[in-house]
Order: sequence, then structure tokens, then C-alpha cells
Amino acid sequence: MDLEFLMNLNELPSWRILKKEVLTQDFPMYRLESAPLGSHELVYVLVDESEQPKTFRVNESDVDSFAIFTRPELVTRLQKAYKKEDIQGGKTPAQDLNLGQVDFSLKIMMLGQLMNILGHKGKETTVKVNPILVEVGAGIEPLVYAEEVLFAPQYDAFTGKLLLSNPEDAKALLALNPEDQKRFGIEIVFYMMTTRELPEEKEERQQILKDEIEKLSFMASRVPMKRGSGSFLAVLINLENELEEQAFIREYPMFDSYSDIIFVTSSLKLLTGRLEEVHYNGSKIDTIFGPLIKWQQSKSLQRSKFY
Repeated sequence: MDLEFLMNLNELPSWRILKKEVLTQDFPMYRLESAPLGSHELVYVLVDESEQPKTFRVNESDVDSFAIFTRPELVTRLQKAYKKEDIQGGKTPAQDLNLGQVDFSLKIMMLGQLMNILGHKGKETTVKVNPILVEVGAGIEPLVYAEEVLFAPQYDAFTGKLLLSNPEDAKALLALNPEDQKRFGIEIVFYMMTTRELPEEKEERQQILKDEIEKLSFMASRVPMKRGSGSFLAVLINLENELEEQAFIREYPMFDSYSDIIFVTSSLKLLTGRLEEVHYNGSKIDTIFGPLIKWQQSKSLQRSKFY
């Protein structure tokens, strides 16, 4: 267990804590209880007495996250904290208890439906997959580790868009009419990166940008999305510096096989993760969404040739 991580727990941004709590980070020998999930998979959701999804944590410095399980008996792993050597040894702690001894309630639902529900919580929302309580040290409350961490995009009523970043940066999205998006059946989650909170001092600025790239890399592959005529994580970068903007552009893996990441720069270029430009006519929304959907369709056709 990283002592420096524990000492700085209160000062770390939530995504850094969550990244550290992915089980395979600290326990490379841990055996996963499930195959990778998809948006249409059924999961068991931790719920309250009203059968509404509820968060769970023990350590006040931890991230308050929702919890889902791929098998109902795995909820028993929240009943007590497990020793690090048991987890590292690949044991299956869920076999220690049975469901009749557990105080938690579960409700089965499709993962995509859960994301839709959590998207209206109005705050940054995380979900831990197959969480487990882990002892981290003497006199320290356990941390809730998990096989994976997911992020639910938040619906912003002002712009009518799904966001992964601060709504204060999203005013430019008002130019995209939500009705046009519905007409096309296109699904887009927006991630905004602007100069709003960036310092002028070079070294400090570079460190923040490096952290933001790491954050985007961690989050991009953990965002379940609906399948539409096109499904995209759109990263809008307005740093007024072409080199800084290009540093963000790469092929991040995505959660769903049918979704892709695209980038819009401050010069309004529409770029893929390979720095390929998707040419469009910005005079109307049809000539923006159309080329984008065609690009994704052609990419899907190319992928299918190899399978």
C-alpha cells in the first residue's frame, strides 16, 4: 500500500483516489470476478429502502461512489474489510459470507439505465464495479477498492447536454440544438478543456495540463454510452495554444465498442485520435453531424473486416 497516497488522501482529486483504488493497480495477482461490462449488461445495484441507487463508503476521505455487482453474492464483500494478502493471493472473499447475513439491498437493472438515472444527480458521479473493503493500515478506516470504476455523464439542464466536465465551460454548447441531436439519433458526451483555471506560469501550467491528460485518459474508457446513429465522447479543447491542444489528442480506448472519441480544437478543426481531420461544413448542423456519423460508420466497416 502506498504510504504517500494514504497521507495525502484528503488533498487528492477524486479521480486520482479512484484510479488508485482499481484493484489491479495494487494487487496485480487479483483474479477478476467478471468479464468486461457493456452498456446493455444487467448488473446488481446497491439501493436504499426506496430501491433507489445509493452510495457507499467507510473512510470519510474516500470518494462517495455508487456500487454495482456482476453477481449478487459479491455484495457480501462490503460486510467486512479483507486483508491485503488475501486479495493479493487471489482468494474469493465473497465465499466467506452468504446473502442471508448481509444488510444490503440490491436491484437488478441494465447498466445503461443506471447511467441514465445517475446522470440526473447534478454532480460528479462515480460507480464502483464489484467493490470490496480493504484494510489499509492500523488505525485507518478501510478503503473501498473495486474491479473497475465507471463515470456517469451528468445532464446539464441549461445546455441540454451530457457533460463530464464543469458546466461553467459549456456555454458554447448552446449553439447545438438538442432537438437536432434527437433528430439524428446521435449520442454525444462532452468533455470541455479551457484556459479558465489554467495559470500563466509555465511550469505550473504544464503540470496541470499533464494531470488533465492523465485524467482524461483514465476517464475516457470508463464512460458507458447509449448506442445511437453515432456515439461519441467529444473533447472540446480551447487552450489558445496549438501544441498544448495537440498533446490531448490521441486514441484513448473507449468503454463501448461502438463509441469513439473525437476532438474539437480552438481553430474548430474536428480531429480523430489519430489526428485525422473529419471535414465538415459548419453552416448547419446537418453538415456537421452527417460527416461525423459517416466517419464512424466507415471505421466500423474497417474494423469488421478483421473479424
